[in-house]
Amino acid sequence: MKKVKILIAFILSFMLSQSLMAQKEQKSLLTGYGFTNLEIESDDPAQFKIGFNPIFLWSINNNILFESELEFEIEDNSTVVVIEYAQIMYIANAYMTFGAGKFLSPNNIFSERYHPAWINKLPNMPLGLSAHSGAQLLAGTQVGLQVRSGIPVGSSKIVYALYVSNGPALIVDEDEDIHGEGGGDEDPHGEIEEGGHHGATGPLSFSNIPDNNSDKAIGGRIGFILFPELEIGYGFETARVGTDDTEFSDVRSFNNVVDLSYVQDIKSLAGKVDVRSQFTWLNVDNPGIDHLNYENNSTAWYAQFAYQPYYIESSFLQNLEFVVRYDQIDLPKEAELNTDQNRITVGVNYWLNHSTVIKFAYGNITSEHEDGSESESTLIFQIAMGF
Repeated sequence: MKKVKILIAFILSFMLSQSLMAQKEQKSLLTGYGFTNLEIESDDPAQFKIGFNPIFLWSINNNILFESELEFEIEDNSTVVVIEYAQIMYIANAYMTFGAGKFLSPNNIFSERYHPAWINKLPNMPLGLSAHSGAQLLAGTQVGLQVRSGIPVGSSKIVYALYVSNGPALIVDEDEDIHGEGGGDEDPHGEIEEGGHHGATGPLSFSNIPDNNSDKAIGGRIGFILFPELEIGYGFETARVGTDDTEFSDVRSFNNVVDLSYVQDIKSLAGKVDVRSQFTWLNVDNPGIDHLNYENNSTAWYAQFAYQPYYIESSFLQNLEFVVRYDQIDLPKEAELNTDQNRITVGVNYWLNHSTVIKFAYGNITSEHEDGSESESTLIFQIAMGF
């Protein structure tokens, strides 16, 4: 209750500051999103869950900006507040913008652009991007410095982002709880969470506050917008993940990410086609020590297709959107956490307006491990709104 009162006071203060700043050069904006989920999983009780993510934007002048997102959710009958991101940005010129603080990881397009509940076509995350749905191979946020922008090349455009940040950490203690306090990849409910798996050695923890060594992660992404409807990109991150002054101190990780986004109105199909895909390959050095003496290579990928028939005369059908996604994660066979998974999810969305959507999604996931394989199904109903 105390945190809720603090939230109300903060929002009222923000609204007052907006009124005062309107008389000056500074400008501010309150935006964000909220959602409600009903989740029905195999052999588990149905659960309602909610989330509220206000985003605060300030423009101090034409060159200095500040942005921040907070996450409010109910956990164990109490309200949990997390800073999703908060950064100061300086626009140096048309081709270079600097940022400092906690920011959405720019090395993969999903975490940076598609994770908000009302933007994500389905009410859960692809495998490999969230600690909630198995092993996590990518950070969703970074704490550090970044530089980014875009450069026109004829009728096309190149967009780029480079960053230096606190890096991930290799988990070597099976008793260590590596679920983070936030920042990173969205879970099935629209929030962002970092972490790995309690009781398993070998994965990376992306809860990088504080960093476990003096080295810093270096990463980025370069994207090619060949024409307005199509973008392909390559992202990477390299970091030393071993803890200082231990036998694992020289262990490094390297991430490769390839992504594709294609959105096109096709009148012959009477609607809009939206295709998204991303492939991640994570390599962690083999330290040759005890339980981590194996080739620690993991991959995850997803492909998603959505279709909205908004050229059809029926107003009801115009607002429908049909989505299908296949995703898969493959983990090292000799690792403690070695459950490979593949999943097919189908969904139907109904758009009440341009930023409010009702989603129905059904997914079936197959997990393969040493003892065989098993399948589970999930039905998720979500209402999400961006504002």
